[in-house]
Amino acid sequence: MARHGAAIVALLMLSAGTATAQTAASRGPAEAAGGQTQPPPSPGGQGQVATVSSAAMLATHIPNLASIDYATRMTAARMVRRADAAAAVAALRDTIATHTDQFVRYRAFILLSSFNDRQTGAVVRTLLGDRNDRLREAAYKWLELHPDPSMTASLLAALQTEVAEFVRPALVGALAALGSNVQVQRALVPEVTRGVDFFRAAAIDSLGRHRAAYAVDAIAGVAALDGPLQDDAVLALGRIGGPRARAALAAIKNPPAALVPTVRAGQCLAGDACDPIVKSIVEAASAPGASAAVVRATVTGLSAMAAGGNYAATGALLTLSSRGGGLRDESALGFGAAAVRNPDHLLAWLNAAAAPTRAAAVDLLKQAFEDLEEDFGEEQFYAATRASYWAAADGSPGRTLAASLIQTLEF
Repeated sequence: MARHGAAIVALLMLSAGTATAQTAASRGPAEAAGGQTQPPPSPGGQGQVATVSSAAMLATHIPNLASIDYATRMTAARMVRRADAAAAVAALRDTIATHTDQFVRYRAFILLSSFNDRQTGAVVRTLLGDRNDRLREAAYKWLELHPDPSMTASLLAALQTEVAEFVRPALVGALAALGSNVQVQRALVPEVTRGVDFFRAAAIDSLGRHRAAYAVDAIAGVAALDGPLQDDAVLALGRIGGPRARAALAAIKNPPAALVPTVRAGQCLAGDACDPIVKSIVEAASAPGASAAVVRATVTGLSAMAAGGNYAATGALLTLSSRGGGLRDESALGFGAAAVRNPDHLLAWLNAAAAPTRAAAVDLLKQAFEDLEEDFGEEQFYAATRASYWAAADGSPGRTLAASLIQTLEF
């Protein structure tokens, strides 16, 4: 991942969110038990979408998940999300197993992933050898969010054969979620230093997000070298934390200007006081004549801190976006990356924000989701939003916010 490239977009290509999705306590009773409460109706007053229960209706809409017309495609997804859960899950499973359109199969799995159905794991097992790269990628992303130790041997075997550009990073993420296994540790540490940079960046990112202390020394070696993976390694060390990671960050003396925001973000993630760090890097990025590289590094660092649950960094991304132009576009990507990495944090931050701030943030999130094209992560954000809708009291600000998000983001 080039230091000054489209770091946020690449970040999301490497994996789905780290922290996440709904806990059993935040779901409705049926969801927590492994069933499925109905999703909230589509907000919007008189234009509400009724719950769909007809198998015939599902049969009409599911093929449209691959429509080239955006409105048709989005309407199909919304209707499936609002269908009777049992009917929708059955129809989606059948589509994944038998449909001849490979993109329809992929979109069906994306939708299935948000239904919290107990049998999704069984579906995932059938997809790991599928010829559809998109499906394999999404299946591995699901396994990262739902680690299954019984899959360890299969995932380790796949690591020897999987070479598809965006599938292998997702596989590495699924393995990193099983990092307590010594065999997994032995397999993943070498991934830090071998292969093409894109795959190495995926390994470094996944190990960082899963706080792989066993990989600190390998990652610290990369962080010490000026090069295209130094940023990834620095942020990974920050996420892992601990004395060795902090020492490795402290050993980076006199970093170039474009690396300073990344090092400072890493120090925040590792436990240093974050508020002064956020203030200093935002000031540097806002200074007259600040280079594009410094701005991008600042947004990437703020995004990492926001995904780690830092309120100040989350707000700073919104503040930077208000300056418009390319800075808004960069900030939107960073804001969206933090949202799909840690939906619960973003929802909590939105709930605590003042109304004008919340409105601006939802608008920025809409732009981000239009640009990211991160289907799996966005669907998990929907699942978390739906859970927050049902957890909030009827008529409460929390439920109003969730309904607004569902409408604005076209879920």
